[in-house]
Amino acid sequence: MAKDGEPRRVEQRGDGNARTGRARAPLSDRSPYRLPSMSALIAFESAVRHGSFSHAARELGTSQSAISRLIARLEDQLSARLFERSRIGVSPTDAGLRFHEAVLAALKALHDGAAEIAEHSGGDGTEVAISCQGELSQLFAMQRYEALRAALGDDVRIRILAHTNASAPAPPETAADVMLTWDAETAAPRHRVTIAKGAVGAFCSPGYAAANAQVLNEPAAGWSGLTLLDLAGPDEGGASWERWFEAVGRPAPDPRYEVVESHAQALEAAVAGRGLVLGWRHLIGRHVEAGTLVMQAGGFVETGRCFHALLTEAGRQRSLARACLAFFGGAARHRAGWAVP
Repeated sequence: MAKDGEPRRVEQRGDGNARTGRARAPLSDRSPYRLPSMSALIAFESAVRHGSFSHAARELGTSQSAISRLIARLEDQLSARLFERSRIGVSPTDAGLRFHEAVLAALKALHDGAAEIAEHSGGDGTEVAISCQGELSQLFAMQRYEALRAALGDDVRIRILAHTNASAPAPPETAADVMLTWDAETAAPRHRVTIAKGAVGAFCSPGYAAANAQVLNEPAAGWSGLTLLDLAGPDEGGASWERWFEAVGRPAPDPRYEVVESHAQALEAAVAGRGLVLGWRHLIGRHVEAGTLVMQAGGFVETGRCFHALLTEAGRQRSLARACLAFFGGAARHRAGWAVP
């Protein structure tokens, strides 16, 4: 015990000699920033957000008394009352509101900085997830997989999250960084790109075109003897032969319809020579390039809708997701000229 009654600590130096000195202050006290503890700041932010110490404790997995102690220590350190207490909860004082703004900004900066470092250091930071309706995963996303991988880097893992319910826009946002979807104009321009303006045209195989050349050389209003491949349910983008004929002329009498379950099946049936398919401009490019489908009279008819790539809330925080969005806004749009809006 030292003469002044204050405890002293024996410290072993690297050379084996011992020296005595006062116990060192915590790092936060020795730092030039003199910051409150991170635990106190997180507890404070949660308590302001919930208006309750008990709710903050529940969120953070601790006790109400622990939150109260952290807040009391924080108030003591700042020499300011941060909360008004009552039996129904707590509310921040003017000083508490001002401090809350500063704490939120600081926590966000730390979160963003940590996410940026993690993204470029491997692990979860080398993965990007893209959600889309099931058929689009096959007809659009996977067709551009290799080009996207080359754009993002070979070390990046690309996950395609396909959902099968056409009435649902996508899997939960938390599962994806980028969504491929129709009609996202309400999103902020910096968070979306237009891949294509919706437009459809009539296509068939070269063999079917040759076998029906006399009819196909006529305007679409004369196609009553042809077979049209149609979907059993509504098309996700809202296209239909009915609407297409309204724009280019309706055959009389009506043509024959062969019903299939999906757009992918309709394309396969058309390639096999079973009839004409109504092809989307942004999905038909690979068949045109390969020569398996050829366009017929009538041209593209625009539907008034747009196909977008959209950053989710999680994706907005990630540079890798933003790079993915830029890809869909550029290289992914241009395939044999068909996907250009």
